[in-house]
Amino acid sequence: MIKTVALVHVRNSTVLLVRSHGRKAFYLPGGKYEPGETDLAALTREVAEEIGCRLRPETVRRHGVFEGDAHDQPPGTQVQINCYEGEFDGEPAACSEIEECGYYTYAEYTAMAETAPVVHAIVDDLHRHKRI
Repeated sequence: MIKTVALVHVRNSTVLLVRSHGRKAFYLPGGKYEPGETDLAALTREVAEEIGCRLRPETVRRHGVFEGDAHDQPPGTQVQINCYEGEFDGEPAACSEIEECGYYTYAEYTAMAETAPVVHAIVDDLHRHKRI
């Protein structure tokens, strides 16, 4: 099981997604934990690294935990994404290993040629709850 943390950021009925260099699928900003990191510490670090923004800790709240097949991993590999909502200072921009970032509607996301199963489940959940 690959354990990760991610930011669910919804703005104007769109969700913030990022795509790493050399990959086709978009993901939520976030990633794997460093040894000993809490969810908040990992989320804060990943948001700064990937989109160049400072997460405002006082705004962070749990969104949910999603599990399923890991994208671009050997068959049978599972991923657990601990999702949080929160606000940040600054405007997101692709940084570090991120090639592209932006806000996408549900229709734009579902029309993408390649998606990660667990991220797709999170986006579907946001759509079911009429957030995007």
